[in-house]
Amino acid sequence: MYIKLSNLFQRLQNLAKRSRTVTKPRSLILLILLFVLSLSIPLVAHQVSASSIIVQTQQNPLQLVEQAKKLYTTGQFEQAALVWQKTAEGFAAQGDNLNQAMALSNLSLTQQQLGKWAEAKQAIATSLKLLEIQEKTPTQRLIQAQTLDIQGQLQLAVGRSQIALKTWQQAADIYKNIGNKHKFIQSQINQAQAMQELGLYRRACEILLESLELEHQDLDISKQQLQTLTEKFSGTGDLASLQVLGLRSLGDVLRVIGNSEQSQLILAESVKLAKQLGDSQNLAAGYFSLGNTVLSLGNQKAQIETIPTPITFTSSQDCMARANNTVSELYQQAAACYHQAELSTDANISAKAKLNLLSLLIETQQWSEISTLLPKIQSQLDKLPMSHGAIYAQINLAQNLICLKSAVNPEVSQLSSPLLQQCGVSQEKTTNTGGNTLQPTLIPAWEDIAKIVTTARNQAQVLQDNQAQAYALGYLGGVYQEIGEIPNAQRFTQEALQLVSAFDAPHIAYRWQWQLGRLRRIQENQQGAIAAYTAAVETLKSLRKDLTVINPDIQYTFRDSVAPVYREFVGLLLQANNSNQTNLKQARDAIEALQLAELDDYFRDACIEAKPQQIDRVVDKATPAAAVLYTITLPDRLELILKLPGQENLEHYTTTVTQAQLKDNLTQLIERLNDKTRFAGEIQELSQQTYDWLIKPAQSKLVDSKVKTLVFVLDGLLRNIPMAVLYDRASQEYLVQKYALVITPGLQLISPRPLANVRLNAMLAGMSEQRSFPDENQLFSNLKFVPNELGKIQKQLPNNEKLLDRAFLKATLQEHLANAKYTIVHLATHGEFNSDPEKTFIATWDHLIKIKDLDKLLRSGKINQPISIELLVLSACKTATGDSRATLGLAGVAVRAGARSTLASLWSVNDESTSELMGEFYSKLVNANGRKNVSKAEALQQAQLALLNNRDRNKKWERPYYWAPFVLVGNWL
Repeated sequence: MYIKLSNLFQRLQNLAKRSRTVTKPRSLILLILLFVLSLSIPLVAHQVSASSIIVQTQQNPLQLVEQAKKLYTTGQFEQAALVWQKTAEGFAAQGDNLNQAMALSNLSLTQQQLGKWAEAKQAIATSLKLLEIQEKTPTQRLIQAQTLDIQGQLQLAVGRSQIALKTWQQAADIYKNIGNKHKFIQSQINQAQAMQELGLYRRACEILLESLELEHQDLDISKQQLQTLTEKFSGTGDLASLQVLGLRSLGDVLRVIGNSEQSQLILAESVKLAKQLGDSQNLAAGYFSLGNTVLSLGNQKAQIETIPTPITFTSSQDCMARANNTVSELYQQAAACYHQAELSTDANISAKAKLNLLSLLIETQQWSEISTLLPKIQSQLDKLPMSHGAIYAQINLAQNLICLKSAVNPEVSQLSSPLLQQCGVSQEKTTNTGGNTLQPTLIPAWEDIAKIVTTARNQAQVLQDNQAQAYALGYLGGVYQEIGEIPNAQRFTQEALQLVSAFDAPHIAYRWQWQLGRLRRIQENQQGAIAAYTAAVETLKSLRKDLTVINPDIQYTFRDSVAPVYREFVGLLLQANNSNQTNLKQARDAIEALQLAELDDYFRDACIEAKPQQIDRVVDKATPAAAVLYTITLPDRLELILKLPGQENLEHYTTTVTQAQLKDNLTQLIERLNDKTRFAGEIQELSQQTYDWLIKPAQSKLVDSKVKTLVFVLDGLLRNIPMAVLYDRASQEYLVQKYALVITPGLQLISPRPLANVRLNAMLAGMSEQRSFPDENQLFSNLKFVPNELGKIQKQLPNNEKLLDRAFLKATLQEHLANAKYTIVHLATHGEFNSDPEKTFIATWDHLIKIKDLDKLLRSGKINQPISIELLVLSACKTATGDSRATLGLAGVAVRAGARSTLASLWSVNDESTSELMGEFYSKLVNANGRKNVSKAEALQQAQLALLNNRDRNKKWERPYYWAPFVLVGNWL
């Protein structure tokens, strides 16, 4: 017969009081051996995993303990709870408070599996009270720490992540004091899970690396370290399973902070080790995590690569395959991993795998598989016990169903709910439409989605999980927005924001502030909309230290979830009836903030310092006169804001050109610019149109203000175009013939200081011979004119060090940079800018230096010291074709590496012309230095004009292919 818990606890307390007057028998100490938590950072909800129960250390254990343990480990939680109740009562009757506390802890653990949170909370609280009155022996301290572990799991399961973190920190302190290393590591892994829930991914990564005893630099792990780690983890037993868990948790965190390739390697090792141990639970969770990472890699590629053929997902495909160079291969591998994970006997892992597989199937429009999978998911979620994780599973299902409706009817407007923005990074590029064979009954009505979210909201209220409730309320607002019930949509959205205001959750707040802004636009409440968008942008600014705090259980990409907030805000501010000076300055600030946020997202950290107070001062004090042109591309128009020297008011221009028209023009122009056989006239056909869109509206103002230098803050694909090549058909001049030109990711990010009077000391390095890096799948052709290029620079800069070919080693370069203060670093070597920072590199003779490592190299030996590099030159680089994010790498070099300016090529010319141009550039820069104020931008302009005005017909240097690719980024003075 089931004993009511309220009666049980009263009886236990009474028995405990009586037992104090009885001679205490020798305690039967039950040590907790927790099944470690199933940690993951998935796209769906977290689970409450089965921790292992307390087992007996005496030679003759009580029958009840063994019975309860067997019931628990076989998943018979209802029966196990009854037996633990009787066990606790029995120990209380004997006056054995220590074992009574242990039994209650196990009772709490069992109740957690049943979703009986109030009962679990009462049991663990009683257990801890009993432990407090016991003598503080090492055994009591161990049991207390293990009970705190169970309490932390309970707190995390009901959405109290901050409290769970503190609880696990308490447990870790005890383990450390009593010298229990195994349990201390386990507690670190638990803390990392709480940190992930709180969005503290970098802190979580640091504590996991510490638990795995891995030294690192900026959370980066070498392949050698990984190999050493896997060799060390060849043992068996509980410690090995704990190490599997630590590896998997680390792999999950690395994915979220942007190190997807390292994440893939580590998760693959975690799966292999789980297989060796026969650890089925960790194996299934490992497959799930690996699927998430491979899917993330596929989504990154899908933003720049078209899926060429329909994809078919089958259960026979290999989750552990490494032949994954294309989007199709990565998606197929992810599907295979999810198929493996969904076979798990753990209902939570199985449900999460099905949900993420559903997301992938919707994204790639696999209608027949969706028809089979969706009913299984709905049935399985209905059976999950109520928990923080189950609530997010419901919200994730709702998001998937929203995306399913969007895929069937893909028309999304700026007045739709932002929830539709979360759908499918590759959907617009897939060619696999295949006709809609989805059963009409499986296409949900908005009212059905509202019911799912309402269930999630109700469960969150029961658990008093305010964060989950705020998510659910915001989702209800979005669903009602799509239904067309705007008053209800606004009510739910405002309720969500009111709830969020009571606790610190900017990652939730900005979403619903954005949604509220769209709702007010529908109601034509312009001022209310501006207020909501202003709040959303300010919230995003506060999030920049860890933008990935946005719940990874809910799908997120910067392009879909963050950038549109800024763009819509600028579009709203610059509407014809809104564009006063206050709005113009606010729009300009929002464009600067977007540039900064894009760089943060590109590098997955926020190490770049912004100085917003200096924007106008930089322009007004510049000599010669400079103007700054801001661009922002919107779906129906191109907006331009112009800051002129000495003029307080900003100028505003609107060009009527759609995003599609602009993209078509720029894509063709990029293709022609990269083709050395193209004549100047073929380039001008397209570049004059771009000139008319960007420059012509402001042309007269620039002339009147006697502007000599034009600074661009560019947006999107415009970054891939050298502004020098824009052509004025009226004057028959390129833009470089009119102005010195520079691009910058924002005036907040530059350090304005003229080069004049600075002592020039140069580090010159280059690679002229053919070189291959098989491990990186890279083969570089020879750059035969590099010795000539470096020789010309040496003549202009006598104070120099040169490293050529075999002397150009990474370690040698690092040593030179550490031991001398160079003002110029010139690298004439292969390099590439890519949308993926891991594929953005500079080649030395023996290494490919990734962009994330370049700043460390340039700062060698100068920790906490101001960097001395005034100019970094990368003369033989190229940009990934058609990749609108690739030049973020170029912009990032300029600001992240700490150099005041970067001069780089957008494509590798590999010709004598580069040597000639660089010689001219340094000649103008050095000969003017200290005698008259010739800026870096002017020196580049004159060098480009020298090639443009070349009259040697055999060389053809007047073609834009030869002189146009060189761009100056950052400080132009």
